[in-house]
Amino acid sequence: MEQRSQASRSRRPIGSRLHGVLDYLTGATLVGASRLPWIRGRFAGRALLAAGATHLAYSLVTDYELGALRKLPYRVHLVLDAAGAGGLVLVGATRTDPIDRFVLIGVGVYELGAVVLSDPHGTPHAVERRAVTVERSEEEVRAFLLDPARVRTFSPKGTWSGAFELRAAPGGRGTEIHAPASLGDLRRAKQLLEAGELASASGGPAGRRGVLSAVLPTLDTAADGDS
Repeated sequence: MEQRSQASRSRRPIGSRLHGVLDYLTGATLVGASRLPWIRGRFAGRALLAAGATHLAYSLVTDYELGALRKLPYRVHLVLDAAGAGGLVLVGATRTDPIDRFVLIGVGVYELGAVVLSDPHGTPHAVERRAVTVERSEEEVRAFLLDPARVRTFSPKGTWSGAFELRAAPGGRGTEIHAPASLGDLRRAKQLLEAGELASASGGPAGRRGVLSAVLPTLDTAADGDS
């Protein structure tokens, strides 16, 4: 039976690709709205123009699917989104003009909502389903894969989706892990389960090879990369 960790079940609905679409739509809309007759010349109009232009600028350099230069980490982008949205709400709350107040607070609340619903891990890339055998019992492997602290150790980049299936290895030689995961994540998980530590770049304990590992040698001999 395929299982999924709590971390994967709690992913937020807006991935980085959809967030990018919202970024450009929001930025363009704010710039366009700042030119509307009933708001142009007001404080709210100037604020929307500045917010929209700034939003578009840092979206272009964000490291996500729709970024042009991809220099700004996606998590930092989300922090800037939250800071800008919070700023609009706070500034709007100080304005005495009702149009300024409600426009700025409304836009700020919308942007804060988008940040809250956006997954900071971004949009998971399609990953090939792979398998590896570890010489540990199914109970040990399941407990290991469902432990968030252990997951962070073998998947430092957060690429582990949390979905996996466990099967008994032929001949009672351990447990097979089947998962849509990178070679690096599975290799590190195997090392930690069998040897209790990660092998260094210069060599070190990597655990004994299981039955399926002999068929899939790249899981035991590949570099630590996550390709």
